[in-house]
Order: sequence, then C-alpha cells, then structure tokens
Amino acid sequence: MSGAQATITVVGNTNLDIMVSGAAELPEPGTEAIVPGIDIRLGGSAGNLAVRCAGLGQETVLVSKVGDDASTRLVEQELALPGLSAVLVRDAGLPSGITVAVEAPGRDRAFISSLGAMAELTPQDVPASALGAGTVVLAGYFLLPKLRGNAAVELFAAAHASGALTVLDTGWPAEGWTGEVRAEVNSVLGSVDLFLPNSDELAGLTGNPDPRAAALELAAQTSTMVAAKLGADGAGLALPDGTWLHSAARPITPVDSTGAGDGFNAAFLACLARRDSPVQALAAAVRYATDLVATAPERRGAVVLPEPQPLSL
Repeated sequence: MSGAQATITVVGNTNLDIMVSGAAELPEPGTEAIVPGIDIRLGGSAGNLAVRCAGLGQETVLVSKVGDDASTRLVEQELALPGLSAVLVRDAGLPSGITVAVEAPGRDRAFISSLGAMAELTPQDVPASALGAGTVVLAGYFLLPKLRGNAAVELFAAAHASGALTVLDTGWPAEGWTGEVRAEVNSVLGSVDLFLPNSDELAGLTGNPDPRAAALELAAQTSTMVAAKLGADGAGLALPDGTWLHSAARPITPVDSTGAGDGFNAAFLACLARRDSPVQALAAAVRYATDLVATAPERRGAVVLPEPQPLSL
C-alpha cells in the first residue's frame, strides 16, 4: 500500500474549546458563578478526528482555516504530533474560531461557538496534494458555511478524481433539521462514499427514530454506506445493497464518554485504510470506542486499535 493510499485527509473545523465543568445553568446577567473547573483544549470535529487518526498510527493531513492570533498558536502546539501534518490556512483579517462547552452531571453538554475564520474555508483552500490521500473526510459540515451544498460536492468530486474514499461527518445543524437542511444533506450524500452520523443525527435527517431502518433507507436512496453510532448499543453499518451489519458494545462501567464518537470514526477509517473489511472495521471501531469510554482521559494513550478479527464462515 502506498503512502498516499494509507493517508487520511480531514478537512473542516479546528479551534480551541473552553470547557466549563459543573455549570448546570448560566448565571443571571450581572452576576457571577464559580464552577469546579475550566479547561482549554483542542476542539472542532475535524481537529479532534485528525488527532485521533494520527494517534492510531495513521498518516493524517488536517486542513482548516484559522486566524492569526494567540489562539492559533495554541492550536498549532496541540497539533504538533507524530504522523499529523496540519495545513492551517491563515486569514489575518479574522479571529480563529472558539467554542465554549458547558457541562454538568446529568445533562448533555451545551455549546456556544464563534466561527471566525473557519466560516471562510472553501474548496479552493484545500491543496491538491491533500486530495491525493486514500481517504478524504469533510468534518464539522454545518460549521463551514462555504463548504456546504454544492461546495461540498465540488470538494468530493476533486477527491474522487484522485481516487479517494469520500467521507462526511455533519454534526448537528444550528437551524435544526428543516426540510431545506435535509434536502441539502441528501444532495451532498450523492457524492459521499461513507456517512458517519450518530443516532440522533440520523433521526433528524430522515425523520425515522429507528436507526436501522433510517440508515438502510438512506443508504438505498443515496448509494452511500452509513455507519451509525448507537451509543451503548454499539454501531451499525447500512450498505446500499440492503445489508445491515451490527456490532454490539460489551457492557462496561462508563468513566468518560467524551470523544467516543471521534474515537469510533477514527478507528473505523483507520481500519478501512489498512484494508479491513467493513464488518471487521465496524467491530474494531466499536471495541476501540468502548475501551475509550471505560478509560480515564489521562490513561487513554494506552488504548490501542484492535487487530482485525478473522471473518466467520
């Protein structure tokens, strides 16, 4: 396998995350709240996915648009990792994107984001050399207004022309799953080989709360493989020919679920890059993501990608 075939290029949003922990609600205007901790870390769907891929020993290229400010220098430091080549396209007239994530026990995290320079990322910002990878992923779709719709189709067409596997990870639309948003995503999926939604995103896109039925319907309509993350139920893969593959997650005591989705995506793509079959890749990715959830963040460096299991006859 050549280096280009094994390389994964991730295009999309990279920014700093400001993580506020223990805040069940925002304080009233003019008041102040004390929380247990505030951390600053690398964020963005594309940035997190690229770091995960590189951490699995996968040669990875990350393409994002940033400003030329202090936060950009922190991002650069976080991306200085073995196996990761970061192409940060600078726009000196704009700040870098920032996300504030507020989390508290017993409730989902809430996010407040400023797009900054990432709002100006276009297909023309992606070097031709990056599109020569074996896999090209567009991540953080809804936070990239100039890479939505026809612009995404243009990017994927260029990637296909170079022989790449094309992959889409949308996230959740700020405007909600309106009819216009659904039609837009479906039009893009016609240019995508692999779609990576979670069960909530899949339900929002299709209107069907049954993830298996929704994934199979979507795969048949768009000729796209749909790898659906199902939380504690593992993950499923719908193929355009009507095949449904499911890999269950083993029972664990959760320690921290942060990053499990990015971990699944990275593991699934890394397995496909090493030429595992879809069923082998699905099983390995579920095992890897499950191991992450069962491991404290400071010990996750010891979690490795499982070896492919022999196919049963």
